[in-house]
Amino acid sequence: MELTNNELTLAAGTGSCRACTALLVARYAELHCGALSEGQIMKSIVRTLLMSSISLMAASPASAQIFGPLAIDSCSDYVARAMSQVQMGTGCDFPGPRWSPNPAEHMSWCNRASPQDRGREYNERRKALVGCRRDIGAIPISNCNDYASRARSQIELAQALGSSCSFQGMRWSSNLVQHMNWCNRTATSTHELEDAARRKELAECKAVPGKD
Repeated sequence: MELTNNELTLAAGTGSCRACTALLVARYAELHCGALSEGQIMKSIVRTLLMSSISLMAASPASAQIFGPLAIDSCSDYVARAMSQVQMGTGCDFPGPRWSPNPAEHMSWCNRASPQDRGREYNERRKALVGCRRDIGAIPISNCNDYASRARSQIELAQALGSSCSFQGMRWSSNLVQHMNWCNRTATSTHELEDAARRKELAECKAVPGKD
């Protein structure tokens, strides 16, 4: 059985697995009433749900990668994002340990914090950077995981600045897989230049901040 495009859109638009399942059960009951056992129907439903999810993700790659709620599970990820933010805040005279230029201090704090607390701390720096940002040029980036984490923090800051500034091109894509794939096939010096180019654009943006 295949669902129509309208049915898939309806199921996806609800944002609910329960709605998707109910839709599938109704369609199977309509098309195969009395012809399949309950077990066969459930197996077919599971298979169709999986295929439908894959199809929807393929049809909407950008929406599949949109950044979600702020909860940071990895301390390596947290520290990479924090350092990008701290570097953009150099010269803004932001107070407190959250603006320390020492990555070890951020790592030590992160190891004691919950994923939600890490997200909140990251978000507080982002809010501050909406009001003040500086450009310090290229800095060393040790690996592609750090590059992707830094890219994420920079792109989320661009989103927070609103629509007055025009951030265009693949460097501003919200698809982290694209950034990781690009990083893995290019030279380290190129990563540093791309990271610096994003920070330069952010520093030059004079946009009116958007609402959170």
